[in-house]
Amino acid sequence: MFSNLILQTTNKNERVISLLRYLDKYNQKNRSLIPIKTEDRILTIKQTELIKVEVTKNTLSFYTKKDIVQTNGRLYQVLTRLNENFVQVSKHGIINLDQLVSLEAGFTGNMIAKLNYDQRADVSRKYLPELERRLGL
Repeated sequence: MFSNLILQTTNKNERVISLLRYLDKYNQKNRSLIPIKTEDRILTIKQTELIKVEVTKNTLSFYTKKDIVQTNGRLYQVLTRLNENFVQVSKHGIINLDQLVSLEAGFTGNMIAKLNYDQRADVSRKYLPELERRLGL
């Protein structure tokens, strides 16, 4: 088994970032629960029940079938804790691919991800190629 890996690239694109994320998670246990610290308690959400995560300023919103749980934090930190079923679709959003129903054109040229339980998420053009790749398109 190798103890060191050197990765050289001239372009740190979404595929390289995805590979680095995968390598970071390689030795970690795949946790099915995400702990979330709110003002008065710590809750856990099963990754399979998480529909999407959005950030507004420093407020993270975790959307599930039954609830919206809010806490403070950064979107990139959440993404590193999630499994491979999750993909960032904009500067302010992550979706669970298992909850994706369809992609539709939006009015501003962006795409709209329709998710289970009548949820939606904006998909920016910057993140669309990675989303399509993850969907096998």
